[in-house]
Amino acid sequence: MGNFQQFKEALERQLVQLTSLPEIKTATIQDLLDKLRQNRFYLVVLGAFKRGKSTLINALLGEAVLPVAVIPLTSVVTILSYGERLTIEVRFHNGESRQISKDELVDFITEKGNPGNQKGVREVEITYPSEYLRDGVRIIDTPGVGSVYSHNTEIAYNFLPQVDAAVFVVTADPPLSAAEQEFLQDIREYVHKLFFVLNKIDHVEESDRQEALEFTTQVLKENLAVPQVNIFPLSAKLALAGKNNGHPELLAHSLLPQFEEHLRHFLYADKGRVLLIACLSGALKAITDSTLGLKVERQAGNLPLAELEARIAQFEGELQGIEKEREMSLLLLDGRLKGVTETFDHDLESFKKETSERLGREIATEFKIKSRQSQDLNKDMEDFLFGSLRDLFTDWRRQEIDRLAHMLADTHQEFAGRINAILERLTKLTARIFDFSLRGFAVEETFAQKSRFSFKFKEEPVGLEILQMTVTGLLPRALTKGMLLKKLQENVVELVDKHCGRLRWDFHQRFQEVAREFRQVWLSRIDDTTQSIRQALARAQSQKQASLQDTQKRLTELDERLAHIVRLEGQLLDLREKIATTLH
Repeated sequence: MGNFQQFKEALERQLVQLTSLPEIKTATIQDLLDKLRQNRFYLVVLGAFKRGKSTLINALLGEAVLPVAVIPLTSVVTILSYGERLTIEVRFHNGESRQISKDELVDFITEKGNPGNQKGVREVEITYPSEYLRDGVRIIDTPGVGSVYSHNTEIAYNFLPQVDAAVFVVTADPPLSAAEQEFLQDIREYVHKLFFVLNKIDHVEESDRQEALEFTTQVLKENLAVPQVNIFPLSAKLALAGKNNGHPELLAHSLLPQFEEHLRHFLYADKGRVLLIACLSGALKAITDSTLGLKVERQAGNLPLAELEARIAQFEGELQGIEKEREMSLLLLDGRLKGVTETFDHDLESFKKETSERLGREIATEFKIKSRQSQDLNKDMEDFLFGSLRDLFTDWRRQEIDRLAHMLADTHQEFAGRINAILERLTKLTARIFDFSLRGFAVEETFAQKSRFSFKFKEEPVGLEILQMTVTGLLPRALTKGMLLKKLQENVVELVDKHCGRLRWDFHQRFQEVAREFRQVWLSRIDDTTQSIRQALARAQSQKQASLQDTQKRLTELDERLAHIVRLEGQLLDLREKIATTLH
């Protein structure tokens, strides 16, 4: 963590220096500063009552901030962030807020102190001077998994799409409940950011720990439908005691440090590095643009007016070729994006056909089995149909997101390469026409990292609640067995088609936004650079009307400013090299 914080502070100082340069757009650097300062690493902690979730959070913080051994409210989120001192603010649904003491916390976030959330609490935010939170980590405690699953899991679902990592706390005894397993099946698409903690290993004999770990791992893999999961055995209780009482041997025995190290690496070496490099790249791009304009003005200022005008005419003439390349790149981009939408439509149509046929067969098979065993055939078949729909759509959606993300990655790399090549030709022709050297345009990091253009479907728990209600409405209790089976089979196609239609509409709506932003962001790079050159040439032409003394003064000023900018650029390049070699 320390390395990240040091790099972040060093980069912030560099960006502040750049805001004093009149050549660089203040708004551009301010946006980078805001991005750097406001960045947060969101860590959501999930787990059923009695799994030791609050104790784990306290262990991460190094102090018993949250109450333990209490029944939490299912509808209240607790957010923990860094502050110079402990503060607790309760926010209510009516818009009001109130500062409370640590001892009062149980009166607002527990069933005992606030039964059924009679006090109308929306969320609680706690600030605390924990080193774990200092670097921007915000821990989100979302009770609502397990015994209270059927009442309220929406909060956990709603946070998963936007967090950077999620920790799911389980224990060897008791094993995962049916409700917890159902929850895990519904969050399969977020498995890439899930960490599992097997807590309370101090309750299990060392000889039995490996067996408990293997059993829990197998259950998790089956529910998540993945070949591997990140699971860390530890004792939050021992870890908290070790940190509180200054007993490093207890902390080491708890195994918490190993989990913390993996979590830190996931947050900082991945997201932290991408954040720092992105801000650095933005600053270097701003410097490149300002340097280009200053060098153009510096060289143009030495030319006689007639020669200057001739070279401007030459520049505009060659710029037409650049404009043609720009338009051609746009056409190619449109073609690639159209290919993505066609692929999605084709995939969805195939999935719809295959799913309808598959469900039809599975319903007939399941019906034969349940008709001999079930006490409530209608309900059992409803549950089977809805469960099958949920699993099939959730799995397909996750796979399709990966497929589309790869297609967009390829499109981005191709288009980024074309735009960067155009920018490089633009800077080179400018340097050639006005006779100066210039650092080439730096290629951005590839899209394969976390890209702002990645696509996500509309985030819903499983996106099938409406279908569940539809299923229930389609199966009147009075139907005979024969009619029930016929009714089920008749409506499978309709149910699948209905949800496929929702996915198709959502995809096209969101993809239009992605495509629009994609074009705007990249084309602005060419347009901004062209505008910078033209403005510099206009200043040079205007300077021809000034006296020789004023002209020389302006040229000296340009030399000094260029030297200062080059020094700042060198500092940023050194910092980027250190980040690249340290945070990996």
